[in-house]
Amino acid sequence: MLYLCLKYLHIIAAIFLFGFGMGSYLYLIAASRTRNPQVIAHVARMVVGFDTWITTPAGFVQIITGYLLMRLSGLSMSTEWVLTSLIIFLCVGSLWLPVLLLQKRLCVMATSASEVGAGLDEQYQAVYRKWFWMGVMGFAGMFVIVLMMVTKMTPVQLFNFLV
Repeated sequence: MLYLCLKYLHIIAAIFLFGFGMGSYLYLIAASRTRNPQVIAHVARMVVGFDTWITTPAGFVQIITGYLLMRLSGLSMSTEWVLTSLIIFLCVGSLWLPVLLLQKRLCVMATSASEVGAGLDEQYQAVYRKWFWMGVMGFAGMFVIVLMMVTKMTPVQLFNFLV
């Protein structure tokens, strides 16, 4: 029963990571496409809040429940798909703080532009592009991790299996 409860929490945390993470990512992209500093500032404030108070804790729940599930199921940390998923998770996680800081910076830049009635300059676009591509890399990693959780195979093993 403990295993099933932990697995449930692990899956719910993954849904929160993907749902809130992808949702806030797409909302900030959509807001930025308006090029309206007021809209961007408002959405960026919400995105930073969601990512700070919902997505980030979900990541910690993932780590804790994943470790406990591994221990309860008797898997070793050296199990190939476990180790690979952990490495990718740590890589994705290492993008998280910079992404959050870039989101805050985008918010500050949009708020400042809105307060003085100015448009967004090239500096905003440069920060936005960096944030955007870090998000692409992070979500690509998350998609691979979910694939490994479902198949219990590394991407190489899955590819070899399919060919």
